Amino acid sequence: MTGKENLQRAISFGGPEHLPVQIDINYEWLNEKNNEKTEKIENLRKTIFEDMIVCGYHAPERIEKTEKLNEKKWFDEWNVGWIDDGHGARTFQHPLEKGYHLINEVSFPEGGNEDWFISASERYAKNKDKYKVGTVWFTLFERLWMLRGFNNMLMDPYLDYENFALLQEKVLEFNLKQIDNWIKLKADAVYFSDDWGSQRTLLMNPEDWRRIYKPAYKKMFRKVRDNHMNVFMHLCGNVIDILPDLIDIGLNVLNPVQPQAMNIDELSRRFGGYLCFYGGVDVQGTMVNGTKQEVKDEVHHLIRQLGKFGGGYIGGTSHSIMPETPLDNIIAMLEAFNEYQ
Repeated sequence: MTGKENLQRAISFGGPEHLPVQIDINYEWLNEKNNEKTEKIENLRKTIFEDMIVCGYHAPERIEKTEKLNEKKWFDEWNVGWIDDGHGARTFQHPLEKGYHLINEVSFPEGGNEDWFISASERYAKNKDKYKVGTVWFTLFERLWMLRGFNNMLMDPYLDYENFALLQEKVLEFNLKQIDNWIKLKADAVYFSDDWGSQRTLLMNPEDWRRIYKPAYKKMFRKVRDNHMNVFMHLCGNVIDILPDLIDIGLNVLNPVQPQAMNIDELSRRFGGYLCFYGGVDVQGTMVNGTKQEVKDEVHHLIRQLGKFGGGYIGGTSHSIMPETPLDNIIAMLEAFNEYQ
């Protein structure tokens, strides 16, 4: 069975031959440096099937010089300013922060530029047996607040809906054209992202979310599903209030599944068999402070609860592995996942 076939079985509850697992490790970010343990991690990763290949588009960026050592500044295709001082990238400049009167002065990208997808096309061609995922990252809410600033975007739908709706339509149009390119490349799924959850609840009233944002997601998800592809979405935090809505409009796979924000047993009870979960190993607590056995126990619990529906689970972490994570706990996690290969 190919990786593509196995992952599709997991997503559709068709009985995969092995547990799909997808874990990214940034060794430069990790505080602990130990060549022997790093080699053991890499050897363990080689024993775990990687069924999936995830590709994004590559748009040109404008680099800005900086005098500080190891600091990088750049502007993306939407003219949003980014900075990375060694602790992860964050935005520092929002082109419409001072007002919508600037909307005609900002150069927005045209969607559907096939040159941005050349690298993805080449990688897909080299990995024909794998399940191919294309991204439309910073999909809607995140793109909007990056353009307007976070506080502005929380208020805009209530204080200036006309301009908000105009900007949302521009972003939606761009995204639909990007989806067209993934259709042309015969991707198996499109991966969206919007962080709607805080640690405890949604960032806005669920009824307002349904009225203001759900119709746009429905258009994007429908385009993907109508072309026989699956819908992945990265949603941080507690989004349990809108999971029925997302399932209703076509969501297949939810990532990253944060156990300190949503109860794993409740997710299994309410949504198991309807939604495939991807992630879940707690990078906030267990991976940082737990023992090796506690890490393994958590992996087993996730698989028992989320993967018991003839599939329904893709192994992974609840977000990026944190710098203070002991290498021994990464080893323990991989050893536990290895039991299901």
